[in-house]
Amino acid sequence: MKTFHRLIPFTFPFLLAACVSLGRFEEMQTHRDALQVSLDSLKNVVAEMDVRIGQLRTENTGLSSKLAEKQQRIADLELMSDTLTERSRALQNELDMLKQNYEQSKSRNSAEIKKLLTNLESLQRDVASREQRLRDFEEALAVRDSSLAVMQSDLIGREQKVVDLQRRLSARDSALNALKTRLNDALLGFTSSGLSITVVKGRVYVSLSNQLLFSTGRTDIDKRGKEALKDLATVLNQQTDLSILVEGHTDNQAVKNLGAIKDNWDLSVLRATEVVRYLTGEGKMDPKRITASGRSEYLPVDTASTPDALAKNRRTEIILIPRLSELFEILEQ
Repeated sequence: MKTFHRLIPFTFPFLLAACVSLGRFEEMQTHRDALQVSLDSLKNVVAEMDVRIGQLRTENTGLSSKLAEKQQRIADLELMSDTLTERSRALQNELDMLKQNYEQSKSRNSAEIKKLLTNLESLQRDVASREQRLRDFEEALAVRDSSLAVMQSDLIGREQKVVDLQRRLSARDSALNALKTRLNDALLGFTSSGLSITVVKGRVYVSLSNQLLFSTGRTDIDKRGKEALKDLATVLNQQTDLSILVEGHTDNQAVKNLGAIKDNWDLSVLRATEVVRYLTGEGKMDPKRITASGRSEYLPVDTASTPDALAKNRRTEIILIPRLSELFEILEQ
């Protein structure tokens, strides 16, 4: 069949050309071309069918495997069913024997059965009591859960207040550090004369040595000290949310020949008062913001007895205290 198909394109036109007209020959050649197209199409269809047959064979193999598995499963289930049927029969026989034994025991041991019933009633009463206690416990638990929910809600509120408090404290600390920076900038020229600025526990401490403010044994402020206090007042007048505490400090040497000044208590208080008087007068600060106090010799920064330690202890501290009314309101809530 394949040989015949190969020979047609070379021999058939020559064989027919001698015995048919040219029109007939072209008609037959056209017909032959159509048959060739149909043959090619059929070949493609056959090829596709071969591929599909291969796929179907593969699917058939898989289905045959699954069918075999299902048949095995059915066989296993049938075997299991037979086993369960046998077990059911055995259990039924046992149940029948138990019923028979129960009837025999019931007739022989009626007194014991009555005792068992009495015990059963007692157990039932005990169960009822336990159930009642359980219901009581559940009610108490529900009340506790309700209280716990309230406590949790309150805790959430408190945590929010703590966060708010921390935020405000952080803002306060940032403001104090910014104030310290402004004071350092304003009083930079006095640091070599015994002026220092520190932030401790939410307060700004401006410490001025007696070398800067007062002559030995005197309570009137030196010219250089007045310049420092005036520059300080300029900054503090722009910071109205601070309370100001002026503390006078002395060394532990006894006061001698100072007239009306009896002791270091007098000296520390008078010097603090003089600083306050200058800040509210020349510095034009609000007197309601300022408090004067004397600490005498009892809060030294250096406990040694050297001249340098004694000089450190002779100082005036201006303590800048943020107003904490908002923080106290949060704590009270």
